[in-house]
Amino acid sequence: MKTSTIHVRISEKLKKSAQKVAEANGLDLSSCIRVFLTHMDVRGVMPLPHLTVNGYTEEEEEEILRAAKEPSIRIDDIDAFIKSCKR
Repeated sequence: MKTSTIHVRISEKLKKSAQKVAEANGLDLSSCIRVFLTHMDVRGVMPLPHLTVNGYTEEEEEEILRAAKEPSIRIDDIDAFIKSCKR
């Protein structure tokens, strides 16, 4: 198999951070990049979830928005709390 070299410029901070993640998973940085590229080749898609502008997957964001529409405290509970404070 003929190989090719890729040169990528990234910050030293990003490189060190990525190396820590790679090592925590028993890989070196080159192997991680190879896995990433192989996934793209085999599956034809990026091996990362599509994130919204808020940094969540679409499913996570839908759940957050759904939960935000539901009141977390009922009015009756607030009234009971206020009455208990007046005693």
